[in-house]
Amino acid sequence: MELIKPNARTSTSAPSVWLISRIDQAKILASHLNDQHRLARWDSFWRHDGTGPIRPKSRQTDARLSDIPGRHLLPDVLGKTAQKLGLLAPNLYSDVPLSMLAALRTPKADILHGQGNYSLPAMRRAKAHGMVTISDVTGQLAKIRCQQLAAEYACHNRTYHEISAFLARRRTQEAQFADAVFAPSDAVADGLQRCGVAPEKIHLVPFIAPGCQALLDRHRTTHNDTIVRLFYVGNLSLAKGIAHLLTAWKTIREKFGLRVVLTLVGPAKSCARAMLSNLPDGVTWQGPLPHRKVADLMLGSDVFVFPSLSEGASLATMEAMAAGCAVVTTFDAGSPVINHISGLIVPPRDPSSLATAVSALIADPTMRQNIAQTARDQIARDLLQGYGQRVDLAHEAVLSRHG
Repeated sequence: MELIKPNARTSTSAPSVWLISRIDQAKILASHLNDQHRLARWDSFWRHDGTGPIRPKSRQTDARLSDIPGRHLLPDVLGKTAQKLGLLAPNLYSDVPLSMLAALRTPKADILHGQGNYSLPAMRRAKAHGMVTISDVTGQLAKIRCQQLAAEYACHNRTYHEISAFLARRRTQEAQFADAVFAPSDAVADGLQRCGVAPEKIHLVPFIAPGCQALLDRHRTTHNDTIVRLFYVGNLSLAKGIAHLLTAWKTIREKFGLRVVLTLVGPAKSCARAMLSNLPDGVTWQGPLPHRKVADLMLGSDVFVFPSLSEGASLATMEAMAAGCAVVTTFDAGSPVINHISGLIVPPRDPSSLATAVSALIADPTMRQNIAQTARDQIARDLLQGYGQRVDLAHEAVLSRHG
């Protein structure tokens, strides 16, 4: 596995890129490539600049990106129709058509950079035209997710399954077929190797949550009381480890009493609604909140607890680090936390270890503050090199090996 370092050398000729991806995942990268006149084509769902008769908010981009070739309305319409009709695996109706449309036209480019389930047919055509192919794997592949989640679901009398077995296989095939694979975290890189992807194909290209800079620019909220505030934000689900958080909370509350409170923020999935209907003392659930309100809560919290069982790269954890919280999380959450330096990492599905780690931070304010400040400083350093620059260096590293 190759880690892209800030001092890596770049070539004098920047490679052109054919990008295949969603809108939300790739706005930053697409903007960066377009500013450098390197974006040959961007196959994606429908995108627009906020004008015109068809303008879903989730598909809005700046004007410079709205007219880049490769925006497709049909997959969007089919996917949304399948959702409204309640069809099984509605992603099939958007992702498969997008993959077919992306492969219809092959632009002249040096690199095909694909995300999601949309790239395999195009990758085959790109290789035939002499391009280097990259699979950008933003989350764990199906085999790893099953290993991480099946036992948890079984404990709650549920069966874990992928939304679409076909799309799950497609993602794995893309990673195995591509010349190189980008991973956003050590957790995903480890999962790729367990799925048979050769270590020399894997490039670690971290992505820092876009909201981190705004949190670094703000001051933390001070409180006049002695209460230690614990905070969680994300989906309330079995996959996020919410059952283990609530179990750990009972131990924490018994030990520290009224000195500690826990706030949960985020939408509840069906698998967790029963737990949320009868929360223990000291826990409040505020449902989903606007990002600005979430930022306010982070800046006023002391400990961010995120015991997720399966992630690609936890953006919420990064934002909590930028907000100056002491973070307790798992390796499987895919965060940049360095254990015992910029946070505490505990085993997944282990409420006892979770309670012990959180209790240590509550009992030792100096350790809590040192870890929180180190985390904030780490995120600030990581932001000095933008995501686009990391991808540039990774592209050069791939081309030097395969070009």
